[in-house]
Amino acid sequence: MESFIPPLLMNFMVNNNVALINPEILILAVLITNLLLACSPLKKDQEFSWWLSLTGTGLALVSLGILFVNVYFPTLMDNQITIQQHGVMNVLQVDLFSWVIRTLLTLGTFFVLLLTRRYVEEKASDIPGEFYVVLMGALLGGMLMASAVDLVMLFVALETLGISSYILVGYLRGDLKSAEAALKYLLYGGASTAVLLFGLSLLYGVSGGNTQYAAIADQLQRQLAPFGHAMMPVVPVMLTMIMAGFAFKLSAAPFHMWTPDVYEGAPTPVTAFLSVVSKIAGFGAAIRLLYLLLTLFGQWANVLSVLAVLSMTIGNVVALKQQNVKRLLAYSTIAHVGYMLTAMVVFSLNGISSLLYYLMTYLFMNLGAFAVVIYFANLTGREDIQAFAGLVRKRPGLALMFTIFLLSLAGIPITAGFFAKFFLFQSVVEGGTNYIWLIVLGLLNSTISLYYYLNIVRLMVIAEPSDAVAALPAEPNSIQSISSLGVVMTICLLATLGLGFFANPAYDLSVQAMTQMAFKNVFQHIQVSAVPFPGGGH
Repeated sequence: MESFIPPLLMNFMVNNNVALINPEILILAVLITNLLLACSPLKKDQEFSWWLSLTGTGLALVSLGILFVNVYFPTLMDNQITIQQHGVMNVLQVDLFSWVIRTLLTLGTFFVLLLTRRYVEEKASDIPGEFYVVLMGALLGGMLMASAVDLVMLFVALETLGISSYILVGYLRGDLKSAEAALKYLLYGGASTAVLLFGLSLLYGVSGGNTQYAAIADQLQRQLAPFGHAMMPVVPVMLTMIMAGFAFKLSAAPFHMWTPDVYEGAPTPVTAFLSVVSKIAGFGAAIRLLYLLLTLFGQWANVLSVLAVLSMTIGNVVALKQQNVKRLLAYSTIAHVGYMLTAMVVFSLNGISSLLYYLMTYLFMNLGAFAVVIYFANLTGREDIQAFAGLVRKRPGLALMFTIFLLSLAGIPITAGFFAKFFLFQSVVEGGTNYIWLIVLGLLNSTISLYYYLNIVRLMVIAEPSDAVAALPAEPNSIQSISSLGVVMTICLLATLGLGFFANPAYDLSVQAMTQMAFKNVFQHIQVSAVPFPGGGH
């Protein structure tokens, strides 16, 4: 039986490894189908679009699983370091690192879809499927960011995620807070994008008109040879702009000013998406590009240390006074970004590997916390912290889940959050005595965070029930009471505990992913010989 694909197209797909981006193709197909249905006279309802998006995202996860089994698992079993490169049209690099990031993004979006069903049904616009079209666009942009090794592809992917995020934040057209949040996000985002684009254009210029990372690295090495690190004055300007652009996308202080207002005003499922999926995509892109640039301009790691300290301190200190749980989690996100930036300051294979493990744990513990907030808001219509008082008396299971998520965010032992900080701080210690001060400040900030996390736990367990909690009906026990929100909370709870009990295998996967990326030709100039390849211990 002859193939339905024309031979010329088939040769193009085979020669360019297009099969390696099957997950992205599936997401694009779901996006286009939802868009066509929204514009067609069929007028499908929101539920159909939700099922279509959920099924497409699930198939993308299956495709990622098949990709892992067929491409990466055999090499991991053979303990091979140098793995064949898998480039797609010279603009994407599909390796184990990108696989981890893409899987986290797809899984996070799958959970967000489960969180949004009731929300979108109650507050949907007149256009069926509109929300899911934009959400799929955001996911597609994030997945492409994780694999981009070309400046043009990076910027296109970044804008696909960014513009989709602006629309999602302002989805509630009649809500003044949502409109204000979307306007602020658009204005700040547009300014930061202009700064980042200017920095990328300077990088394009100083690298001799190259857009691919490998060519940029080779050209910059040749230009740096006669001058050492004292290159032309445009380089500090270029690096400052690129770092500032990424700092905005990651909500790193002092470029965090948009985060609390946007998180509070956006629909809560969108806030969960921005807090988790958007941040993972940002770090995925930043690791590839900044890992390359900071290798050549290592002294600029000091700038990252300033961003890390400011983010940790501002995030934790300002969170102490918050009364709205979404604003509190917004400042918590800023603080966690600060912790993760310390791994990039150290600039070692183990440091970036610990960051990748941190992203794994952050997905589940933060998304789980937002799932609890959404569930509680659906029950009571409240998002203020005081409304959670006495929750254990009416919803003990919900209070227990929220407690575990908060303890993991605080870094309490046996949870995944503890091991995430442990591996991260361990990598900083391995970086030398020059970074001890970062460890001290990180531990002090972690101690500060205990106050506002445990304050919510205290309210739920010890305080008298609030009016919102007292008005709750008795908790249903029937199987019919199981909801998509409950499924998300349960999976996130199990993963938060599981990544703590089985931290070593997950961390080993992170090290393998970073080792493979470091040994690519793009990064062959990085000195990794001093970093032992993991044999199971740390």
